[in-house]
Amino acid sequence: MVEITHRQKGTKKMNKSLNNMRLPVSTGVAALLLAGISVPTMAQDADLNQLRAQMQEMQQQIQRLESEQAQAQQQEAEAREALASNVVTGGDTPGSFKVPGTDTSVQIGGYVKFDAIYDLDQDLGDSLFVEGIDTSDGSSNSSFRAHARQSRLFIKSSTPTASGPATTHLEGDFFGGGGNEVFSNSRGFRLRHAYGEWNGLLAGQTWSNFMHFAAYPSTVDFDGPVGVSFIRQAQLRYTLPLGASALSFSAENPEATGFEGSRDTAPDLTARYQWTGDNAGVETAALVRRLKVDDGAANDSATGYGLMLAGNIGVGPDTTLMAGAIYGDGIGRYLYTASGSADGGAGIGEAFVDADGNLETIEAYGFNAAVAQQWTDKFSSSLSYGQVRGDRPGDLFPDSTRKLESIHFSHFYRVTDPVTLGFEVSHGRKELQNRESEDNTRLQFSAQYNF
Repeated sequence: MVEITHRQKGTKKMNKSLNNMRLPVSTGVAALLLAGISVPTMAQDADLNQLRAQMQEMQQQIQRLESEQAQAQQQEAEAREALASNVVTGGDTPGSFKVPGTDTSVQIGGYVKFDAIYDLDQDLGDSLFVEGIDTSDGSSNSSFRAHARQSRLFIKSSTPTASGPATTHLEGDFFGGGGNEVFSNSRGFRLRHAYGEWNGLLAGQTWSNFMHFAAYPSTVDFDGPVGVSFIRQAQLRYTLPLGASALSFSAENPEATGFEGSRDTAPDLTARYQWTGDNAGVETAALVRRLKVDDGAANDSATGYGLMLAGNIGVGPDTTLMAGAIYGDGIGRYLYTASGSADGGAGIGEAFVDADGNLETIEAYGFNAAVAQQWTDKFSSSLSYGQVRGDRPGDLFPDSTRKLESIHFSHFYRVTDPVTLGFEVSHGRKELQNRESEDNTRLQFSAQYNF
């Protein structure tokens, strides 16, 4: 019993000790539980702040990279643009190129031509100028000469605008003055064409609006037939397109010829109509001009005029017929070889001063006809005839020109696209008012290299 009691007492004592230990243990466990909840929450806040900082830094890096990329693209585009501005590219017109950094297309071309000439009767120079025949020389004195004066160079341009292209044409050859045949055979470069055109408005020097291209044959000789209109000069022209036809008006540089004391006081005025079909063409033109003399002894004026009609038609696939006629009173230089000499003593001229000091106009007319035949793709021929006559009073000017005639029998062989050989037999005849006359026959060979 004593032993049991003693054990019970021990047990109670141990239970009391255990009960005394339960409070601190429970308190510690609660603290640990609370600590386990608070620590992850604080860590998450810290992680979020760090993540936000990282994201901001990444965003800044992305923005920096995008800025650097945009800057690099801009520099590359500028480099490409700078490179393109220095690169020559194809132009908008055939055979042209664009001026670097612009929208202007430029074409450069022309040809080099060699002419070998043999005159059987009289030496007429580098072209068959029929007016130059000497009617007082009845002997036949043959002569030979060679030259390259017809060689030609042109530069054309075309620039687009909001209302159509603006074009220019600059051209010259070596039929200017100067030079000699002793050492260098040099010749002066002269102006042929220099004009600009935009929306039908032409300003500058080019073929007269009174020219008739529909009946102008191809010849080896530089001058071509008499009896045609052949003149280039400064002018202001407007062309109105009308489908297959066109109507044009011009005010052109005046230049009175054939009498002393001439004075130019107004531009020459022209009007021209042209129609072009698939196998034919027609053109007609009118001219009005003011002539004036003021040399101290005479002071008078007169009105000159001219009319022109020309055309061509295809006869079969390889044959073309062409003809033209010009008439005028005071027409003068608008009819080729009818300009007359400066002192009024020779040539046909356009007017003269009579004994009373009055300015009298001179009637003149001319015509030409031609046939052109394309024998093969490479070989062609043409036969042309021209005549011009003037009615200067024979009793007052017996030594002035009454009639000029020319014949050209021309042949062309295209060896290859840029090279053409030519051969021609031509004949010119001159007759004065007193019926004196002389003629000349010419043989001519040419080699032309186009570029």
